Amino acid sequence: MRRQLWSLLLASGLATGTILAIGVGCGDDDEGENGSGATPDEGPRTHGLTEEQAAQVLAKVGDVEISVGDVANELASKGSFIRTRYQSPERRREFLDQMIRFELLAQEAERRGYDELPEVQRTRKQMLIRRFIADRFETDGPEAITDDQVREYYESHRSEFHTPEQVRASHILFRDRNAAQRVLREVLASPSDLRLWRDLAEQHNTDEATRDRFGDLRFFARTEERAEGDPEVPPEVVQAAFAIERIGGISGELIHTSAGWHIVKLTGRRAAMHRSLDEASTSIRNRLFRESRENAIQALLDELRAESDVEENLEALEDVHLDLPEGDSPTVTQPAPPSPLRVPDRRPNR
Repeated sequence: MRRQLWSLLLASGLATGTILAIGVGCGDDDEGENGSGATPDEGPRTHGLTEEQAAQVLAKVGDVEISVGDVANELASKGSFIRTRYQSPERRREFLDQMIRFELLAQEAERRGYDELPEVQRTRKQMLIRRFIADRFETDGPEAITDDQVREYYESHRSEFHTPEQVRASHILFRDRNAAQRVLREVLASPSDLRLWRDLAEQHNTDEATRDRFGDLRFFARTEERAEGDPEVPPEVVQAAFAIERIGGISGELIHTSAGWHIVKLTGRRAAMHRSLDEASTSIRNRLFRESRENAIQALLDELRAESDVEENLEALEDVHLDLPEGDSPTVTQPAPPSPLRVPDRRPNR
């Protein structure tokens, strides 16, 4: 049957003409004077096809028609590397055959009732949401963000694009100087022994904020360059950490602060970072677009919730129990907004 179909297609010129005119560079056809690749009396083209060409039926599976436009859309949805694989007539016939097999299996699955399964319905809803989000909120894309908006964000968030040199250090805080001196001699004798440092930090560190992480102070800048949200580290410890030259090195003497006596170990270093407006513009544009999209989606959700009859029985939510491996704890995360997804238009011809 499939060979007979292709014999008819070849005889009519569709397989070698219309289908093969759907170039692997779909969407990259040379444009005519009207900018669409069509003469004025032909009308606009899509993927190099007129409306009449796109509507031509290549195959019919039950009551579902697969048109030239369907094949063109499917090819255009592939990456350029994939499209180059379909330059020959044989490979494009293979592509159409894949679409036919897809439709045959889909119809058989529906006949057997698989379309009513909860997981199938859920996946269908996810596809609907993704397509709706893409069409409603992502038609313009990041390019819709103006240069003025990018510049305004850059100027009001300069700390994101200009960060000073930072170091990461760990410390062990003592109340007693003699005890601190004894431990200092021990770690200086084996500065690269991380297990020794952890054991001593766990045993002696009196700093409640860092005891559980073996004295880790995380990354911090010099005191005079400290930004909002940076760890609060005593200036004396900051100075000592920046003075250590080698990562893994330990301060050669005790550092005295109002809290007591510190042994300081350098564990990391970050160079200063300065990004110009030009360097940061793409990431800013993408971020502003995402924020704009999420705000628009949330506004729509608020509107829909206000207009819809949404009822909640939160008390029954307490009956939901999760079976977790021993030692694990549940983690609640906020799902990301659905991403755009190209959905082929294969509507039944009823």
